[in-house]
Amino acid sequence: MEYNGLKCPACNTPLESDDDIVVCPVCGAPHHRECYEDTGHCYFESKHNDNFDYNEYIKEKQSENQSAKGTDTNDKQSIKCQKCGTDNPSTSFYCSKCGAPLNFQQTSSAGQNQTGMPPFGMPVNFDPMAGINPKEEIDDGVTAGEAAKYIQTNTPYFLRIFTNIRDNNKSKFNFSAFLFSGGYMLYRKMYKIGTIFTIIVGGLILASLLIETLPSFGWYEIFENALKNVETNSIFDASREIIYNISMLSYDKQIIFYLPLVLSVLKFPFMIIAGCIANKSYFKDCIRKIKKIKSETNGNEHEINKKIQQQGGLNVKIAVAVFICYMLINYIPLFFV
Repeated sequence: MEYNGLKCPACNTPLESDDDIVVCPVCGAPHHRECYEDTGHCYFESKHNDNFDYNEYIKEKQSENQSAKGTDTNDKQSIKCQKCGTDNPSTSFYCSKCGAPLNFQQTSSAGQNQTGMPPFGMPVNFDPMAGINPKEEIDDGVTAGEAAKYIQTNTPYFLRIFTNIRDNNKSKFNFSAFLFSGGYMLYRKMYKIGTIFTIIVGGLILASLLIETLPSFGWYEIFENALKNVETNSIFDASREIIYNISMLSYDKQIIFYLPLVLSVLKFPFMIIAGCIANKSYFKDCIRKIKKIKSETNGNEHEINKKIQQQGGLNVKIAVAVFICYMLINYIPLFFV
C-alpha cells in the first residue's frame, strides 16, 4: 500500500511503500506498526471523541501550507469522487463529502494518475471502516469504531457482516470456518464454541484413523481379505468385487470396515454448521465482550479502548497448536506401519 509521502504521526517520519503500516480503524490515520505498538493506540486517540477524521486533518494541513506559500495546489493534488464529484486530496482514503471509498483508479485534473490498482486487483487506498461511520451503533451501546478495535484484522469484511446482521438478521457463509471449523473459531477467540467444534471434528478424525490403524480392530486385515482374488484391471469391476467380498463377511466385520468411512462423512455436517454460524457467533461474541468491558470500566473511554484492543484481535498461537494437533493425528498411521 502506498501513502504518497505521508508521515507517521507518532515519529514524523515519511511512510515508505515497503513499511509495515497499521491504519487506525476509527480515524484512518496510518502509522508504522512499531510506532503504533509502542504507543498502544492511535496517535490521535484523544481526538476521536471529537469526530476527528484523518483525511480532513490532512486537507486542513495542505490548505495551511498552500496559504503560507501563497499558491493553490489543489488542482495538482486532487482526486474526484466518482460518486458525488467532490475533489479530495490525493492522500484521501474516502470522500470527505459522501464517505464513498476512493478505491478505484482516479486521475487528477492535471492528468496524472494519483491512485491505482496494484497486482492481484487490491485497491491502493483502503477504508478500514468499509464506509461505516465509527460512531454508528452496531448493537445497543456498541459502536462500529469499538467493534473495529476488537476485530483488528479484516475489519471491512466483518463490519459489513455485522451491519447486515443488525439490519436484516442475515449473515454470510464463512468458508474459513468451514475448512478449519473449531480451529478458526479459536483463532478468532471464540473459545467455548471453538473448543466444542474442535473436539467433535478432531474426535471424529481421530476415531476413524484409530479404527483403521489399531491391530485390535483388525481393519487392515479385513481390507486385505477383501482384495483377495480381485484380478480385473477395471476400477468399476474391482470395486464391485471388493464390495461383494465385504458383504460375505460377518456383520461385525462389515461394521468395522465401514465405520471409518461413516465417521469421516459425519464430520462434514459439523463443518457446514461451523461455516453457517461462525459470523453470527463472532458478532454475538464481540458485542458481549465489548459490553462487558464497558460495564466493568465505568465509562473510562481510555481504559475501554485499551481493554478492547487487548481482549480482541487474533490468537495465532492457539490456531497453530490446533493445526499441529491435526497434523499429528493424520500421521498416526505411520506409527503402526
